[in-house]
Amino acid sequence: MRQRRWILVALVAGLILGQPGNVPAQDQAVKKLNPFTGNPEAITEGKRLFSLYGCPGCHGKEGGGGMGRPLLDDEWQFGSDDGTLFKLIRGEIPGQTMPDVFGKAMKDEEIWQVIAFIRTLYKGDPSRINW
Repeated sequence: MRQRRWILVALVAGLILGQPGNVPAQDQAVKKLNPFTGNPEAITEGKRLFSLYGCPGCHGKEGGGGMGRPLLDDEWQFGSDDGTLFKLIRGEIPGQTMPDVFGKAMKDEEIWQVIAFIRTLYKGDPSRINW
C-alpha cells in the first residue's frame, strides 16, 4: 500500500515537473526561419502584398502603427521572431487582436514575403534582431 502511494507521488511529481512552466506556447515551438530574408524580389513583392491585404490600414503605410501596433521597433507583444510573426499573421496565436481573415487567405509564401518586407522597416536596436 505504501509503495503504491510513493509511486503515485512520484508520478504526479514527474507530471508537474515535466510541464513547460510559464513559457508561452509560441516560445515552445521550433523557431521557423523566413526563406525570403534579404531577398530583394521577395521584399518588393512583400511590400505589394502588405498594401494589397490592407496592412497599412492598421499598421500605417510605413509600419509606424496607428490602430495596430508599430512594426519598426523592439516592442512586440507576442514575440518578434519570424516563426511567431508567421503564426500571428496566420491567426494561430490565441488572444491576438489582429484580424486573421487576411492571414488565412494568404499562401505561406505570401506571408513570408510580407515578413521579409516588414523586416526592412526595422529601426530598433540592431543587437536585438532575432531573425
